[in-house]
Amino acid sequence: MNCIFIALLAAQSASAIKVQSCIKADLAHRAALQNKLAGVCVDMCKEVGAFPKCTCPDFVAPDSTPGVMTWPELLEHMDNLSEWGHGQMKAWRQQASALQKSANTEEACLASDLKVRAALQNKLAGVCVDMCKEVGAFPKCTCPDFVAPDSTPGVMTWPELLEHMDNLSEWGHGELKAWSATAR
Repeated sequence: MNCIFIALLAAQSASAIKVQSCIKADLAHRAALQNKLAGVCVDMCKEVGAFPKCTCPDFVAPDSTPGVMTWPELLEHMDNLSEWGHGQMKAWRQQASALQKSANTEEACLASDLKVRAALQNKLAGVCVDMCKEVGAFPKCTCPDFVAPDSTPGVMTWPELLEHMDNLSEWGHGELKAWSATAR
């Protein structure tokens, strides 16, 4: 009789374990479905005509007083403005302090002057050739990195021919390497 009782208890415990695993799997499937539907919950509320009174998770109802600021909204806005203003004042103080420290030295003035000169020269370098053309000094420009136009257009000089032949040779060797690599 004890054997039957033990077998019966074992069967009940096995069935309880199966039931618990089924419940866990069911809860996991329900959570996945709810998470999937949470993204479209508001859309579904709108479709069925229950929009402002949705029971979706994390739903925030639309503003009930659009265009009108309520007292709580005004107080929150004033707090945000105050916090922003304090941050701005702190930043301005730091900037003013840095300017006072750097403005006191002659070296800072010279460094600033050099930066401005470099910026101006870089700006003018791009239009230097155009300015040479406007004043009639084009082929004899003294612009930085100026390359004079070809003095023999349509005619290849010996140095140009030799450079062209070197370039063709390098290109040909590269093509042969590529062809032999694909042939393997």
